[in-house]
Amino acid sequence: MEATENTQLVKHNEGVTPRDYQVELFQAALDDNIIVYLPTGSGKTLIAALLINEKSNEVTKSLNAGGRRTVFLVPTIVLAIQQAAYLRNHTCLKVQEFYGGMGVDLWGRGKWQMEFENNHVLVMTAQIFVDILNHAFFSPYQLNLLVFDECHSAVKDAPMRQVLTKLHSCDVARRPKILGLTAALFRKRCKPREVHGIIKQLSETMGCVVRIPSDIQTVYRSSTKPCEVVFQHDDFDTALDPVARELSTLVQSLLLSCRLVVQNSLQHFQADGLWNPYTVQNTGKTDILSDAIKDIAFLLENFGPYGAFHCAQVYIPILETAKMRVRKVSDFNKVITLCYQIREICASFFANYSAKDRLTVFVQPNVIRLLDIIRNFSPEHCDPGEKTFKMCCIIFVERRSVASVLYHYLKDIRVHDTTLEFVKPLFTMGQAAASNATLTESQILNMKQKEIMRDFREGHCNLVVATSVLEEGIDIPECNLIIRFDKFRTYCDYVQTKGRARSVRAFYCILVSRSDTEKLLEDLAQFHSIEQQLVATSNIEEDKDAILDNMFGQIIEPYQPFGEEGPRVTLQSSISLINRYCSQLVSHGPSVLVPTWNIKEVDENLIDPLLLQRIKELVKRLPIPKPPPNQAATVSYGLYQCRLLLPKSSPLQEEIVGEPMPTKRLAKRTVALRVCQRLHMLKELDDLHLLPVSHRNRVMQ
Repeated sequence: MEATENTQLVKHNEGVTPRDYQVELFQAALDDNIIVYLPTGSGKTLIAALLINEKSNEVTKSLNAGGRRTVFLVPTIVLAIQQAAYLRNHTCLKVQEFYGGMGVDLWGRGKWQMEFENNHVLVMTAQIFVDILNHAFFSPYQLNLLVFDECHSAVKDAPMRQVLTKLHSCDVARRPKILGLTAALFRKRCKPREVHGIIKQLSETMGCVVRIPSDIQTVYRSSTKPCEVVFQHDDFDTALDPVARELSTLVQSLLLSCRLVVQNSLQHFQADGLWNPYTVQNTGKTDILSDAIKDIAFLLENFGPYGAFHCAQVYIPILETAKMRVRKVSDFNKVITLCYQIREICASFFANYSAKDRLTVFVQPNVIRLLDIIRNFSPEHCDPGEKTFKMCCIIFVERRSVASVLYHYLKDIRVHDTTLEFVKPLFTMGQAAASNATLTESQILNMKQKEIMRDFREGHCNLVVATSVLEEGIDIPECNLIIRFDKFRTYCDYVQTKGRARSVRAFYCILVSRSDTEKLLEDLAQFHSIEQQLVATSNIEEDKDAILDNMFGQIIEPYQPFGEEGPRVTLQSSISLINRYCSQLVSHGPSVLVPTWNIKEVDENLIDPLLLQRIKELVKRLPIPKPPPNQAATVSYGLYQCRLLLPKSSPLQEEIVGEPMPTKRLAKRTVALRVCQRLHMLKELDDLHLLPVSHRNRVMQ
């Protein structure tokens, strides 16, 4: 498919000009199904918007008239709302988001047919689309484009993977175009040497080629680059106040004495088939009694007696309500009694301290260290020239119970500690957040996530405590402080949380105990190694193509009209320069101008014999893979020729034809290098740096 300059790629009133690497990847998406791998904050969604608009003529017709639709899949509700808003602002199409809170689980075929008829682009969480396909409410043959945001989620039996499985059963010729977007490529914990195999597996699952720009350094100049800082704190319990340690020991003994009772109760409930509906998300089908014990014990160890006190207090009304739904209540009464005992014994210790002191004495060292970090972002600590500075912070935690406790703790301490009164906290824990909540807490949690994020963006709240619901894709441009409160498990956790720091001057702070510091530094070194490995490969592709690109890159001379000391355009930088030139051309309409590439395979009998001989000699130097038994070892290759036509705003209107090459990317690079030479001769590239002459400079000349 070719890109034309008349396509309305983005709304004119948005004033958005794609960067050259975004145009490059957009063009790659026109030719193939691809996974766009870019760092967080580098504009992956704009590439999707460009592609959606390029194919907009297919979705504006009625479905009955042969029209098709674009579906944009996301892993979370927050992303559904955000990405739908983005596409409305960057396309001229009808865009609508869909998620569970809208009651879509109860919709039938008629309702969904109406939504697909009335909208051009439908943004939804992946599970909703799985249900639509499973119930045949919509045919996959009516899709023109399927976008997978955070496509590294398409693993195992995840909803995105189920959608792909359904597509694989369709006729190949009638499948929609697929575009994947990700900043992580994989979720699982792995070693650097395993990266290539994991990426290859994702690529095969999605039927896509993984692509990143040819000039990766340009991307990193435009993406998230927070200052990464590791903050040590003393080990748990060892630095606790003696009184707090005594209280912890008492609470611990109460928990241990109750554990056997809970284990027995589990057996009774299993036998009776009385599983309680109040189940903590992501812990499996465990009984609520076990959940209560585990949460209180975890918070005691990782937050301190304050955490255990708050958690026990939250569980009392939850257990009382759950008790009414079972026949055997004695076990519930024992755990409820445990919660009352913990609350009362903690309250008796707390009573000997002031409101402020109890918030610092009865917490673990990691909490105290967290407060130190937050204080550094107080308006009083900003430079004299930064009077408009405002903290915009996200604290990431693993467990929902920790998010709840930390929110209440910050809300309490800001009242009693004047150095923290500038903190205005909220928290979000995902779709099932309100299951373990007090009445007051439920009022906050039942706010739509859209409203929470709106308050955060507008400054009504300057700190959000969040679980993984905010890790992926959420864009808060002013976010200048990310704190990782708990350990991260995988490279994906590291990349996604770090990527939320979008401000120009942002910090990514990691809390770690002294005893765990060495392990954390090893993990960070491994993550950095993985990061470098991913960007160093430029595009994740077949080894044969990569070797050929490298060979020709060394043989084909760069364009350097002023000698070795002057500026030059290389084979590798030529495509990027063409995209940059086109993005700066004057558009006479609402569209973004892009070049038109036309690549065709050519017969070797039709090309220059000397060039063909040269190509064959280079191909002979390729490593030959081990052949199957009884077969000769050979290396197969095609020959591709690329034609390049610039937009009408350019004075170069001749279609330029490149030399035949053994890979598509080499064919594009060679013709791009030739066009760069012609543009310089036409004074469209300057002499000083061989960069595009701006429209303003051309007018002045």
